[in-house]
Amino acid sequence: MNKRDMAKFEKILIRKKTEILNKINAEKIEDTSGDIGDEIDSASQNSQKEMYFELVAAERHTLEAIDTALTAIKRGTYGMCQCCGKAIPVARLDAIPWVRYCKACQEEAEKAN
Repeated sequence: MNKRDMAKFEKILIRKKTEILNKINAEKIEDTSGDIGDEIDSASQNSQKEMYFELVAAERHTLEAIDTALTAIKRGTYGMCQCCGKAIPVARLDAIPWVRYCKACQEEAEKAN
């Protein structure tokens, strides 16, 4: 992969990371545990908190993968399968820029799980 492609993917990854962090920050729930309210208010607040924590948990995995990809760009190893060491096709990277494995290794990992 050439430097121009790496720079392109670095911009994409940074943009996606910023988007996720902004989404998480926008969804922050105010702590209203000391407020007096009825059971419906309390249930609604608990539901919102659960949804927020699920969002954060789901996005944490993507953020970690993005950070790994950004580190790989700095090391010059971006776009290489972390399992077999072969180049990941650019079309796959275009679809999922933070992907760590080629299609064959990903399928093997999914079969094992």
